[in-house]
This record gives sequence, structure tokens and C-alpha cells, in this order.
Amino acid sequence: MMPTINKAVLSQVVQELKDGNVRFCEALGFDRDELNELNSLTFEELMHLGSTSAQFLKITINHEVLRKMLIQVRQEQKFQQLVSQALQLGGSIALISHYFGISTAEISARRRLMGIHVRQGRNQTPGEEEEAALWKRWQEIKVDNLDTMQALEAMMLLAQERSLSLTVIWNLIRQWQAS
Repeated sequence: MMPTINKAVLSQVVQELKDGNVRFCEALGFDRDELNELNSLTFEELMHLGSTSAQFLKITINHEVLRKMLIQVRQEQKFQQLVSQALQLGGSIALISHYFGISTAEISARRRLMGIHVRQGRNQTPGEEEEAALWKRWQEIKVDNLDTMQALEAMMLLAQERSLSLTVIWNLIRQWQAS
């Protein structure tokens, strides 16, 4: 395993040196003399050095940083899933931008990639009975602040339960709160 890692690191270091990224190489633990020496080697010499079985690298794992990165990756994945779900449920550009801070161009691009076609014009509004049922259900959910992810997730649940557009739900709830 070490010769493969040796080759990979040496290849990366030589490329970084050619690109002028000396600090990157120093951050890996190489000193200036070693970098100058590596930079002067021929391709064959680098290949030979990388193929040796001697372990000149020490691999360590910073567990705290790895844990933080894993948490961040999971949060980003959840964020991406929420955006996709909101788009699939008929979230408008205004709604997606409001809750996720995503630009109009990115929202349009995501829709295209997901195969979501938005029809022009206003969304259909539910009838009085449906609106009353939605109001009752919204009251059961008890969301205090409409600008939170908790509120968005509750609206997404309502959109799924009632087979209505997320934008229709959002507009109704905003009207209710304004009155």
C-alpha cells in the first residue's frame, strides 16, 4: 500500500511545485531542501522513489476534523434533499430563494436537470372546503415562525398530504398570517 501512496503524494507534490504552490507542499511536511531536491529529479528518479517500499510517509487522521467534516457533509446532503423535494412539490422561485437563498438561475438549472416543467400563469387555488381543511391542519402543526425550516417542512408535508403545490400552500399561509 505504501508504494502507491508514495507515488500519489510525490506526483501531487511535483505538480504543486510546478504550479508554484510551495505552501501546499510545506503543509504536507516537506522542507525547502527536500522540495528543491524533489523538483530536480527526473521522471525516472521520481518513479523509482515512488515505487520503493520504504515508508517515508506517515499517515495520521485528525479525528476531530473528520467528525466535523462528516457532520457538514450530512447537513449539506439534507439541504440538497430539501431543495430537491421543495422543487418537486412545486416550490416557486420566490419560495426557494426565500428559504434557501438560491439564485433564480440556479433554481431554473436545477428544475431543468430534474425534468421539472413549470406551467405559466397562476397556480390553482383550493376551494373553500379544502382551504378550511388546510387551515385546520396548519393550526394542528403549530409552527411559530413562517421563515424557519420547520415551517417549510410542515408546508411540504401539507403539500404532500393534500396533493397541492407547495407554492399554493405557502401563499395561503402567508395570507392567513397577514390577516
